[in-house]
Amino acid sequence: KDFAKRFVDCDEFTSHAQEWLLGKLGNPEDQFKEPFQLDELKQLDYALEGVIFQQLLRMPYWQRGLSGNIAAEINLAVEDFLHTIAQTLWETLWSSEDRMPFFVTGPRGKRSYLDGVALVGKSGRGMNTVWEHIVEFVEVQPEIGGDAGFAVSSIVGRSLFHGIHMLMSRLYSEKKPSVRKHTDTAYVLFVDSKCGGVMRLRGDISKLDTKAGLTYEVATDWLEQHADVAVSSVEQVWNRFGNANWGDLGALQLILATLHCIEQCRGSPKRSLAELASDHGSRLHRRKIERRFLEIQENGIDHSYRQEVTSHEIQEIEEIEAQEIIREFEALKLEPGSTLWLEDAQWQRGCGFRIVSSLGDEKYSMYSATSLDEGDKLLSVYVGAHPSQLEPSWEDMTTWYQVQRQTRILNTMSQRGVSSRYLPQLVSSGRILHSGSCSKQSPGGRCDHPSCGISVLVTSPVGEPLDIVVAKHGWLSPVEALRCCHDLLSALRSAGSAGIQHGDISPQRVIRVKGDGDYFYVLIDWGRAVLEDRDSPAISPRYSSTYALQEGKLCPAADAESLVYLLYFLVGGSMPEFESLEAALQWRERAWALRTFQLLLGEISTVLKAYADYIDSLIGTPYPADYDIWLRRISRAFQSSSDQDNHGKRIQYIEGSGGVIKPVDYNTGESSGTSGTS
Repeated sequence: KDFAKRFVDCDEFTSHAQEWLLGKLGNPEDQFKEPFQLDELKQLDYALEGVIFQQLLRMPYWQRGLSGNIAAEINLAVEDFLHTIAQTLWETLWSSEDRMPFFVTGPRGKRSYLDGVALVGKSGRGMNTVWEHIVEFVEVQPEIGGDAGFAVSSIVGRSLFHGIHMLMSRLYSEKKPSVRKHTDTAYVLFVDSKCGGVMRLRGDISKLDTKAGLTYEVATDWLEQHADVAVSSVEQVWNRFGNANWGDLGALQLILATLHCIEQCRGSPKRSLAELASDHGSRLHRRKIERRFLEIQENGIDHSYRQEVTSHEIQEIEEIEAQEIIREFEALKLEPGSTLWLEDAQWQRGCGFRIVSSLGDEKYSMYSATSLDEGDKLLSVYVGAHPSQLEPSWEDMTTWYQVQRQTRILNTMSQRGVSSRYLPQLVSSGRILHSGSCSKQSPGGRCDHPSCGISVLVTSPVGEPLDIVVAKHGWLSPVEALRCCHDLLSALRSAGSAGIQHGDISPQRVIRVKGDGDYFYVLIDWGRAVLEDRDSPAISPRYSSTYALQEGKLCPAADAESLVYLLYFLVGGSMPEFESLEAALQWRERAWALRTFQLLLGEISTVLKAYADYIDSLIGTPYPADYDIWLRRISRAFQSSSDQDNHGKRIQYIEGSGGVIKPVDYNTGESSGTSGTS
């Protein structure tokens, strides 16, 4: 509190931090990083497609030397702008029925506590608003832009000053602050009458030496040594009429910062941005069909003739044309017994597969097939969508992840030397070679044939997904649960050795395969795997890790945590339906606190209970799971469980190449089971 009372002069602080700020802003090799990636802003744009932001107060044009009345009008316009963003986000993503738990306030007279505009939590009340109630702060100045599209150093300095106040108030407040999640992060917007930007300040404010006498020097030292500062470029927000360009980069930066601030107070939204953005593809597809239908109406049918026929005939003609258009863009359907040819680099029919049966659903096309060259071995065939459905959009499209991206992941595994019987093996990939003549101009081109250009991925082995196994045969036995845990840990260890995380573990993505005697388990569907930090995993309220639900990214132990939830389900655990990600997080927190997973898994195996305890200790930490230790422990537990069924036979279980559990019967001197390579 004493430090906060001394830390009151914004200009003095900016003066002390000036040298550091100029060094960061003027050095291209050491500049402040951007708070948001371009892909995040694109996703936000798609997610809010069709959402209307209605700012009522237009932004007046501000020039130097204008009267204080104009400055007051600009502050009011910024308040209305911020209120519009917060209310629209709240009603769209959180609740359209509940009242928004925030209000917007700004400077009110010469004795105002605030020198900017603020989004305030419901704990604050008007003029009594204090820093711990402030969710987001907006710095309003006559001009914020500097050279090369960056904010001037004084604007960044003022933003940092207010950001430090926000962090200190949350840590040292005697009252409950409005911000409850990620309290080490503060967002400050800076705007003028035309442009805007975002400053994000993140750091452990407890490391600030509040007892030192040199207040502003200490604050500057903390920024240099312990803070992570991100500053966006300055982008245009308002046009010459004072209307906000809601779909442009400038406004999207401010909207996304406000969304994160609301998340800090009220938790994750009921619908994620990724989920909303995924609807863009279907909207685009409907628009394409509508335009094509109108084109046929305009060019293919005489309107004067239409006036003479009955309404029933008109409707029948329109339905036939619409069905033809829709059928052109439907996923390719393959019949059992048909042959699928893939073109190789020389456009020759080098890869042929005979379709056996369908394994897919309405979301994507998947088949079992046999190779024309290799006989009866069953293979999995993933058939992608027509390229015309993929090129205009970038969002989560199931077929693209199933085929194109999974092909990339499996190729990456192969290039990095990853091989395991518990991972899918790439057999072939390419594009369909259709019947008849093809008029494409290049190997990467396509003609007008409905199947030309469709990508296909062929993998092995083929098995039965665990959700179907449970539905048909009931919960897994203790031995099978141990075997499943062992096989999946082995798969994760192999992929992790190449820096690859699955990120989408669920019963549908694990298959049970019949080996030479016993079953083994394979982790499939690697299309949503994470190779780089910028990759976003799939989000499953039931099976995603806690960190993935909170941050939309994977921590090092994310897959190992998801495996606990999978095992819990496979041995009979109750998995509720979640209405929101916040509900899923609350369930996880409660279940771990009550040791729900440990208690049920302990009834199956003490080592599975110990594994759940181990994962509990990793949640919230940056540490990876040690797969090797648990593979050895599960091998020993598997030996103990299986020995009970062998009636005194002298059997020893060893972990062979690739982590395969190999029972050796010393009564016969022979080895049973299968082995694989890692």
